[in-house]
Amino acid sequence: MQINIEIINYSKIEDAKKIVSLNEKIIVPDMMLRRRLTRNARIALYLTDQIGAWDVPIVIGNAYGEVAETFDILRAIAAGETVSPTAFQNSVHNTPASYLSIVGKNKGYITTVSDLYETSHAVLRVGAVKSLSHEKLLLIVSDSLDFERVDELNNCGVNIMECGVAILIRQTDKEATITLTQKSYPGYSPSIWPILELLDQAAALGEKEKIIAIEI
Repeated sequence: MQINIEIINYSKIEDAKKIVSLNEKIIVPDMMLRRRLTRNARIALYLTDQIGAWDVPIVIGNAYGEVAETFDILRAIAAGETVSPTAFQNSVHNTPASYLSIVGKNKGYITTVSDLYETSHAVLRVGAVKSLSHEKLLLIVSDSLDFERVDELNNCGVNIMECGVAILIRQTDKEATITLTQKSYPGYSPSIWPILELLDQAAALGEKEKIIAIEI
């Protein structure tokens, strides 16, 4: 089965270590809530705000989950210390979805998918299926890998430690204008390569329609 989706709008942000400007104080005025946000949640909130898609269904993908919070939990256990309740609460993959729902007061469909290096493809497939029953959807893929002692584990050539991409889509019957070629993006996690190529091709099309066929 093939479903064609059109890219209406998109946004991207990245940093080699940690993204500095995510407008948290503006997007989340509540200081106590803001302090609890994970890095992936901050990235997702920023991208949603950039596109202005607070009231549409959302599909979020992250390959590694909340690694900083997970590391804190493991470090505490290893040291015989009490595990932080906030770290425990924030250690699951759907943490960004939860904060998007709370901050944006979004009562619609929000889900999280994770499939390691296939995460971008998984987000596109889920988004394509959901586009059949929703007028518009926001798809977000992000990963934040900057945590204590990450250099001891990072032997995969990843040097862009934080990156997030969001695309606003809708289903269309028009022919595809974008074909992914499995392009590599050295320095980025392979989980985000397909969505980066999708953005590059969309940008190259300029004002032309940006449509991709998704195989389900």
